[in-house]
Amino acid sequence: MLLRQKILIQFILFLLWIGSINYSVIYYLGFYQKGELLAKTINLSINSIIFIVLSVFLFSHFKIHKKIKLPKLQVFWLLTGIILLMAIGSLVQLKFRDVIPSFLRFINYVGIFIIGYNIKKEYHPSYCIQILNPFILLSVISCLGFGFFEIYIGDIQYLNNAYRLSGSFKFHQLAFGMYLFTIITCILFLKYNSQDKIIKKIIFGVVLALLLYLFMRVHSRLLSLSLFTTLLAVSFIGTKQLLVKVKIITATMFLLVTGLFLMFNFDFQPRLKNLLLSKNNSGFVDSSSKTRLDIINNSLAAIDNVDVLIGKGLGTFNSFYEKAGFKKGVAAHNNYLLFFIEGGILALAAFILFEFIMMIKFFKIIKNSYKIKHETDKKLLFAAATLFIGIEFLGFLLNNYYFYQSETVIWLLLGFCGPFLERKVKIHV
Repeated sequence: MLLRQKILIQFILFLLWIGSINYSVIYYLGFYQKGELLAKTINLSINSIIFIVLSVFLFSHFKIHKKIKLPKLQVFWLLTGIILLMAIGSLVQLKFRDVIPSFLRFINYVGIFIIGYNIKKEYHPSYCIQILNPFILLSVISCLGFGFFEIYIGDIQYLNNAYRLSGSFKFHQLAFGMYLFTIITCILFLKYNSQDKIIKKIIFGVVLALLLYLFMRVHSRLLSLSLFTTLLAVSFIGTKQLLVKVKIITATMFLLVTGLFLMFNFDFQPRLKNLLLSKNNSGFVDSSSKTRLDIINNSLAAIDNVDVLIGKGLGTFNSFYEKAGFKKGVAAHNNYLLFFIEGGILALAAFILFEFIMMIKFFKIIKNSYKIKHETDKKLLFAAATLFIGIEFLGFLLNNYYFYQSETVIWLLLGFCGPFLERKVKIHV
């Protein structure tokens, strides 16, 4: 069973890695004219395969062992139930084209969470980290390879007042930024070991520096601020040592002053600089932010009163926005808006409840992390907390649920931390 679970997760992670490079592979092979449609087809196929693999494994596991350990997190099951209701709403309206991709993604997140939870219940936390090692290695190679190749050939898209790197997610800068966010977090917490030899530490530092350089070249303002603030906040809360807290505060001030100096005197984070300095009749709002505000305002104005309670149905935002007469192919760019339009007030309330309760649980456990017995448990906990708070909770300007390549990893890590997040599980076990 141990080998079966490891092969299962690593196969799924391999599929995620394939999904993370398919945009660039398609583009550089010369299929870019039909690249978006081909990439979407590949992504749908990958999610279909993951769904089949997860379903078969969970069914066979239940058939053999007559039970599956299910998480006791009530908010997790509440959110899952709401998503299923949203899917049923779309199916009743015969919106198969809209619901199937979103349904597969969400069900896969739930499935990978449950499997991660069962693995953590049965095995040592170091085993969980070992499962992720091949995926992290492949991702580092592909991120660095495609990222620096794009810089080398100078084929960088100018978008929203900056030349924004998209790396292995060709023309999808935000997706590349979230993927880098995920890999950087995994390396920081799951791969770093203070007892490593000096050569290994140097290699680790160089790789991390290169990934951070690419991450900053993505020019995602929210992701950049989210990564550093979340890392600093989690580290500050997670230590009891006064000296360490002082160092973190000092590092925060240094990063803030240095960042502002570089931004206002050099071509560093021009989009953030533009946001702070640009002004129109609505205040300090640049074109990118204005677009997102327009999406919110247009969506709220267009939704019918009858749909305010139950929503338009899972996966229907794009078609809803297009039919409202605004624009084709527009995403919500906001998880909270997405749940409201697709699931109404009920879905939005369930989503907000899930986000806040999970965040509070993470902060409480991290605050008492010195009681945790295994160091590898702490690593999993800090990695999951950073990704959840940095990408999930702060997802009011992101489309992270669409990009399964990083989102599935996040839900796997949440599953690994599931036993700690349960209300009745003692912190020191």
